[in-house]
Amino acid sequence: MSLMITIAQAQTYYHNDSAHDFDHVLRVLANAEHIGRIERANMVVLRTATLLHDIARADQEETGQDHAAEGSRRARLILCEAQQPAEFIEAVCHAIETHRFRVDNPPQTLEAKILYDADKLDSIGAIGVARAFAYGGYVNRPLWAEDDSHIHTAWQEFRLKLSKVKDSLFTETARQMAQERHLFMVQFFEQMAREVRGEQ
Repeated sequence: MSLMITIAQAQTYYHNDSAHDFDHVLRVLANAEHIGRIERANMVVLRTATLLHDIARADQEETGQDHAAEGSRRARLILCEAQQPAEFIEAVCHAIETHRFRVDNPPQTLEAKILYDADKLDSIGAIGVARAFAYGGYVNRPLWAEDDSHIHTAWQEFRLKLSKVKDSLFTETARQMAQERHLFMVQFFEQMAREVRGEQ
């Protein structure tokens, strides 16, 4: 199936930091396509939602507005202007609106669950570690802070979110993909803790 929104068109909507840039979108797209084929998803809905899922991310940094809800609103405008069928628009917008980890708004459709899983897979493993430190540098955070610190470092992000991602995934395909990525993160942060504390 072809893309409803082309990669070139989607790229024009993105002006995000390096942890949420268009390279992130392309990695999520690769994850989503892999999972979607195995789980037998509607690939046009899935690809369209994936390409548009973070279009409001940059604004969240400035306004604090939930980028998933705002991204869904903007996607609706884009797809309505393109005169897409209402059912298709609803499916895409639902997937975008429910892709966040930190918001209690779970995905209901297969395509929405796959977008959630594909996006979360890019937040763990080696890529997840790199993104956590990239974002920490972007907001001028130190490399490390102990558990009782109020400074939100990459280590704190691992403790509070990334370590829990594996158990939040919906599809069996994504859960299998997450196993090795999760183990890498655990080993990385254990090693880093030992080095920071002068134990190794």
